[in-house]
Amino acid sequence: MSRFEANVFAQPELIARVLREPAPAWMKAPKAGKIFFVGVGSNHHAARIAAWLWSGAGFDARAVHAYDFVSRPYRLSKGDLGVFLSHRGGAASYTVKGEARARRAGASTVAVCGAGAVWKGPKRRLETCALEDTGAFTKSLTTTLAWLLRWTGKPALLAPFTRAAAGLSGGPAFPAVSADADLVLIGDGLREWVACETALKLLETAHLRARAYGLEEFLHGPHLSVGPGSLVIGFSCAGEARWSAARRYLDAIGVPFLDAANDDWLAQIIWGQRFTIDSCRRLGIDPDALRSDEPAYKKALAALTS
Repeated sequence: MSRFEANVFAQPELIARVLREPAPAWMKAPKAGKIFFVGVGSNHHAARIAAWLWSGAGFDARAVHAYDFVSRPYRLSKGDLGVFLSHRGGAASYTVKGEARARRAGASTVAVCGAGAVWKGPKRRLETCALEDTGAFTKSLTTTLAWLLRWTGKPALLAPFTRAAAGLSGGPAFPAVSADADLVLIGDGLREWVACETALKLLETAHLRARAYGLEEFLHGPHLSVGPGSLVIGFSCAGEARWSAARRYLDAIGVPFLDAANDDWLAQIIWGQRFTIDSCRRLGIDPDALRSDEPAYKKALAALTS
């Protein structure tokens, strides 16, 4: 079993641990002010999902990509809260730089990171799980979301986490994908970010061409880019009428559509992780390698991160 797979299947117990741990004394639902969730990669997807659900629960929440937060720059006012998501908390991270900038400006900040992260400075922090031991993050995403939604004080938002174990076996059969497949993933509402997270895992580990869109964004223009060799995967929920338009369009042009339908967005995230595992197996790819075993990529990656 790869470390990636082991981490995927460890998630229900890790999530349960988050839900039963004592909360820090400071972790009370904010009463007023804007809330900024800031991260990159999987943490940006977590920020997007958290902001969507916090907003639905009545908070003034928004998500900002860490690079944008630093480069624009975004400014937090007195009474605002910045929640910065960086699993390892390395000093070079734009998320870490953004938190330091917000703190120097006098804003309230919280760091969300892995246990034992090197992040120095923030007085308030939430530790999610042990540091990831492979480059494609899974357990840190779901435990981050468990903490963030617990923080709202809205028990209904935690329902998906109490069902996490069901996500390890549910959902449709995984499609057989070839190395040259054109995978297009679409989702409605917060499921746009489920689609983006699944695409990221397929890109990182299986090196597949995977692109993700919100449902309406796909129907606005990218629908013209699919054709022979494409497979569209939907992350849908009941009650969104626009899926019927997508189905009709794809049927008319003969592009296959697989719907990973579920009203439980967390189950869809875990299905996407398991689909990634299955794709790596079919293609004979080690999901832990992240192309570090290919000399050209190894050299290019070293230069990219130097």
